[in-house]
Amino acid sequence: MFDYEFSMERPWFLVLLLFVPILWTVSWKSLTVNGRWRWLLANGLRTLLCLLVILALAEVQLVRKNDRLTVIYLIDRSLSIPPDRLDEVVDYVRSTANTFRRPSPDDRVGVVTFGGDAAIEIPPWPGDLFLHSRFETNIDRQQTNLEAALNLAQAAFPMDAAKRIVIVTDGQETLGNAMQTATAITQSGIGIDVVPVTSYSQGEISIEKISTPSKAREKTPFHVQVVLKNKPGEHWDQEAAQKPVPGNIRVIRSGGGHETVVVDQQIELEPGTRVFTFQDELPDGGFYTYDAAFTPDKRGLDGFTQNNQASSFTHVESSGQVLLIVDANRPNEFAELVAMLERNHLKVTVQPSNQLFTRLSDLQPYDLVILGNVARSTGDTNGITAFSDAQMQMLADNTRNLGAGLMMLGGPDSFGAGGWANTPIEEAMPLDFQIKDAKVVPVGALMLVIDKSGSMSGEKIHWSKAAAREALRALGPRDYIGVTTFDSAMQRAVPLQRAENRQFVLQMISRLGADGGTNMFPAMEDGFRQLEANEAAVKHMIVLTDGQTSPADFARLTQQISARGITVSTVAVGQDADVRLLNQIAAMGRGKYYQVTSPKAIPRIFMQEARRVARPLIFEKETGIQPYLAGDHEILKGLPSAFLPVKGYVMTTPKDSPLVDIPLMLPEPVGQSNALLATWQYGIGRSVCWTSDAGQRWTHDWTGWDGFEKQFLQMVRWSMRSTDNNTNYLVATEVQGQKVKVTLNALDDEGNFVNFSSPQLHGVGPQSAIISESLKQVAPGRYEGEFEAAKTGPHFIAIAPNPGQSPLRIGINVQNSQEFREHRDHLPMLQRMAALVPPGGQPGQVFNLDMTPEQLASIDTTPFRHDLAKASTQRPIWYLILVGSACLFLVDIANRRVLWSFVWAHTLWDRLRRRPSQQPAQDQALERLKAQKQSLNRQWHDEFANSSVDTSTEPVHEAIIMTTETPTNPPREQPGLDTPEDKGYLNRLLHAKRQARNDEKSDKNDHSN
Repeated sequence: MFDYEFSMERPWFLVLLLFVPILWTVSWKSLTVNGRWRWLLANGLRTLLCLLVILALAEVQLVRKNDRLTVIYLIDRSLSIPPDRLDEVVDYVRSTANTFRRPSPDDRVGVVTFGGDAAIEIPPWPGDLFLHSRFETNIDRQQTNLEAALNLAQAAFPMDAAKRIVIVTDGQETLGNAMQTATAITQSGIGIDVVPVTSYSQGEISIEKISTPSKAREKTPFHVQVVLKNKPGEHWDQEAAQKPVPGNIRVIRSGGGHETVVVDQQIELEPGTRVFTFQDELPDGGFYTYDAAFTPDKRGLDGFTQNNQASSFTHVESSGQVLLIVDANRPNEFAELVAMLERNHLKVTVQPSNQLFTRLSDLQPYDLVILGNVARSTGDTNGITAFSDAQMQMLADNTRNLGAGLMMLGGPDSFGAGGWANTPIEEAMPLDFQIKDAKVVPVGALMLVIDKSGSMSGEKIHWSKAAAREALRALGPRDYIGVTTFDSAMQRAVPLQRAENRQFVLQMISRLGADGGTNMFPAMEDGFRQLEANEAAVKHMIVLTDGQTSPADFARLTQQISARGITVSTVAVGQDADVRLLNQIAAMGRGKYYQVTSPKAIPRIFMQEARRVARPLIFEKETGIQPYLAGDHEILKGLPSAFLPVKGYVMTTPKDSPLVDIPLMLPEPVGQSNALLATWQYGIGRSVCWTSDAGQRWTHDWTGWDGFEKQFLQMVRWSMRSTDNNTNYLVATEVQGQKVKVTLNALDDEGNFVNFSSPQLHGVGPQSAIISESLKQVAPGRYEGEFEAAKTGPHFIAIAPNPGQSPLRIGINVQNSQEFREHRDHLPMLQRMAALVPPGGQPGQVFNLDMTPEQLASIDTTPFRHDLAKASTQRPIWYLILVGSACLFLVDIANRRVLWSFVWAHTLWDRLRRRPSQQPAQDQALERLKAQKQSLNRQWHDEFANSSVDTSTEPVHEAIIMTTETPTNPPREQPGLDTPEDKGYLNRLLHAKRQARNDEKSDKNDHSN
């Protein structure tokens, strides 16, 4: 199964092998070794040592080859694959993988799904494929990026197997360059098979676009063109496919809060492209949307219905329109303000809070949006409505990126008192809706008592936690919040604390779970004790439950709560709650009772009830507060110098920004900055805050003041979007894939090109996506730019030709998705991918998705065929060779320092064979050497003894005896065979020493004589 080879990372180091013959030559001349075999052993060891070191330097590797195969399926999940066809794709992948995968040699299979991006659904593994139509991974189905899927599959392959990719797609590629990537990965040894996904439909009908002028004049006719396309299917009878498709075309115009059907007609759509044209005119100024749709009379004639709609926008300049949003319970609160604006030729649309806008396009007809003393959540126990996060974001984006004005008028339900704190509306305003720099800050405390018994599981507990988060959001950082939960027992989920630690409170709220029984009394009592010990100015409790609680003295407890100045509101969820008890608690606690059937209404109730805690933000003084001028501003030009007192306003804090301008302020309360009028530039739009009301309870006397109408009119006109009717600029747009190209042609009043300008483009896309780009000059008077448009839907942009000029507004609707825009035949491209040949392998195959199980079982060529080059894995072994070289170096040193003898081997062999050991020739030579040495020692001794003079006989005789006679018991410390010779040598040294001493004595005697 496995083959082994060797490879080298740096083979050029093998050149060092040329030095081995030099080593042998030098050793022959300079190395002295006893014996030929010892010389060969020494040079052989050194040669092997050099060879190992050179292999280590060359980084030798062990290469192992095997016959494993890994197949990864790439499944196209984009919207261009119909759901029924996607189910068939899943069945095909599962059946082919489980049928043809070989358990031996351990083949593996994996799945990657892709759309606009790619994700690994099942990593490669050596088992059956358990794949279902309900995929685990989340991808962008609006696009198709086959290139990303190929790159991800290449990265997911294991190293120890041959690799093959099976692409299951319709070939509709909207992102990337799959062919280029496929060519590159094929060169790396990866094979590619394809399974084309064809459509069953008889044809494809689409609305390519609807064309309307971007700008028009009031009551001036213009043409509207709807471009339709009918492409017959390629896998049907062509004669039948060439017949016209009957259907209905419908065009709806929306604007000014109304919808009008301008076309509703039955037509027959011939194969090819047809332009349906009609004429329309707009009676009033504003921003209008045209929506076109085509519906075939019969099913099966159209592959995708997603591309049967298109939209376009037309803007008609007007003298100025204002949208006034008011509380639905007080629709006529600003009737005098509306009449005053209309007298000054401004068109005002009053929108109650229970009929709010739903799309950003609904805001485009208006140059200014006024929030007139309307709270974030409004209503009563019969029904509560609230601004959603998306609606608040639309208002902010409409000002920042599209140039519309935004104004908030004060009152008891505005600013922080209306629950607008910590919202996008506060972000768009020049004031913070909380008090930050007061010496004595009025604060509130909110206690939430929430049922978390078993009956609250699921949707109820989910929306209860969402409601608690919304209540926290409505509080200021100095306010207090606490959460007490109950089932059979009471738990303090969040002890009463300041709301500034929002992250901790949100974390504790998210941990709430439903389980157990229902016992509400201990939780209410604990919440009351916490509020009682707190020194907040306003204290409020909200009790929520969905069941029947254990009996207790709730009347006495509620009386105690009310006696301490604490209010209590109750919320009954569903029909099983103790309605009578909760109603009594709310009545005795001076709060409100709510009963909801849908848990989704709970957050709106909590938002409204949390406003009770924000009431300290309202400052009122019956005798009035005299405003004073803090700076000059266009809004105050031409007004009388003396302003009338106001009897109340909502306290705020100016934002720390140089863009904030506060021309009017109030002196009370002392110790903080009290703004009455505040303005600033927010993006390309303007926003204004008036913290008192508009002629109602706090400024009732202002309605008779000479400057009242002028001030409010100038305040409105200053904040409105500029609507200069400049016809010298022409804007054109074009959708190119995932980008929108914008072209601006600029002329001056004399018809000359306007050059060297710096146009800026701002806008808002779907899901509040921010658009901000600069246009660059590409020709005389011509500027171009582009922005990303990955999401389908309306894109509203505003182009300012130069700083200070009014923006040019247009709307662009990005049609559905590129998945439905192009209808080319992609089979040739898929066939070219399959024809790519990996090195050492065979080209890929094109398989048929629509085979029956019998046909599938009988095919000869499968995705798991082994016709690719064997996979190889490399393991570096140079470090092992280096360790072996170190060990061999020690052996070489030992060979040069140690005399090797293998006598013991012969002796052992003789003993094993039970034969007497034979004295080797080396022992005989050694004996001869020893005998020759003894003879020489005796000879040298005799010559030395005969030549000695002036020596006593006794020592010489003794020396001769010591030399010639062998001692019977030699000392143990002098082992060996040379003892006699060694003693003769000592005697000779002793004799020489004595003779030297005698010569020295004779010299002294001669001198003395």
